[in-house]
Amino acid sequence: MENLGALNKELVCVLFPGNVKNEENAIQYLGGLKTISQVCSPSSKKHLSLSFQPDNPYVNKINGDVKAVTGVLLKVKVKKTKEDGKLKREVVNTSVVGQVKKIHKFESVCDFQYLPVTNGPNSECLLEKLIPAGLEDPKFLDEPAPFHIVPSSFTRFDKPINYSYADKKINVTEDELLNADPDEVHKMRSDRGIPVRRFSFNLVDEIPTEPHEYFITIKNTKASMNPQINEEYEIVQKMFDERPVWSFNHIKHHTRLRTVNLKVILPCIAFHNLNGPWKLLWVKFGYDPRKEPYARYYQMLDFRLRNAGIYSCVSQDLETVKRDRMKKMPLEEPSEEIIPEGALYLTPNSLPTQRQIFYMYCDIHLPEVQEILAVEPPSGYQCHPKRGWLAANTAHTCRDIIFKYLKKNLMGNKHADLKFEQASSDDSESDEAPSAADTTADNSMITN
Repeated sequence: MENLGALNKELVCVLFPGNVKNEENAIQYLGGLKTISQVCSPSSKKHLSLSFQPDNPYVNKINGDVKAVTGVLLKVKVKKTKEDGKLKREVVNTSVVGQVKKIHKFESVCDFQYLPVTNGPNSECLLEKLIPAGLEDPKFLDEPAPFHIVPSSFTRFDKPINYSYADKKINVTEDELLNADPDEVHKMRSDRGIPVRRFSFNLVDEIPTEPHEYFITIKNTKASMNPQINEEYEIVQKMFDERPVWSFNHIKHHTRLRTVNLKVILPCIAFHNLNGPWKLLWVKFGYDPRKEPYARYYQMLDFRLRNAGIYSCVSQDLETVKRDRMKKMPLEEPSEEIIPEGALYLTPNSLPTQRQIFYMYCDIHLPEVQEILAVEPPSGYQCHPKRGWLAANTAHTCRDIIFKYLKKNLMGNKHADLKFEQASSDDSESDEAPSAADTTADNSMITN
């Protein structure tokens, strides 16, 4: 074998779907040398197209797929001789042309076309009648033209696929049918992993009093393989005995348990509120916050920083605190994410850890907010479906108080030249059902 040094030369292979007798025509079918060079360049992301009629705009081109290969292109010289009427081949010389790392293959269907031809035994191409070859007399507009209409769009798939036009068969249990969401328009994707029974807040339905057998069975199965789950179950159970309402981030912050285990434990102890005054919170089975005025301390407040300048200043201060905290941490860090205390509790000297954050009213340690919560609802007051046990505009007032402390902290720091604007959201926004961002913020344990 000769010319082994040519292995350093990289080549691109094009597998032409046909018997090539004229190389120039084959190159024109692929778009010409210029197009081939552009497609084969390293920075190009285009596909190599093939058309057996390059001058016909009605032809639907087929695209080639680029595949990585490991090959070598050899040049072989063969000597042919005839002896006793038989053809004999003898390899005279073999040399290496280069290595091949990419190959363009045309594997899609190309024999279904909408071309301008007449039907019948003597078919005729109507391309010249449809597309003028040059300057024509305006009278040709009045002459009858062939009736050739192409489809408005073609399929996006080059290869044939099997598709069954039938309804998907989904096995639905009786409990799922009873708890099905009647809203047929705003449907959410189905949960992956362990399904969690959510409670859509209203003033009519009964509060769940005990967990479903499904969650108990899963916990027992997991505990048989991992006995530590029973100990973690007792830890979470003790938390709900001390306080009937918790958020997922609170539980994770205080217990430092793995998210995978909390997914199994929580549905056995509490139910999840989807919306309402206690949205995104876990409530102990049997505890009805609609009948307990003290449950106003456990309601959720949605606080948002809409001013991008203020948020950038807050984030800079938080990054400094985060770096200081990372220096004090040990070298071996747990794999689970640690929820910082600033993401749960708000003090006069603390800053929000996110641009949008959810606080439970009992965790807002500001004197003005605690004075508002200390006011008992009047006798005969009923729980409101959106405000709960709090008076009107309480959420708006608390946001203004939080923003006042935030402004004070930033002004006392290095951001004295900031122009502050009202950044708290309206009551109507906080009272609505949680958005996609809300669900992602505190509902990460529901889906895998």
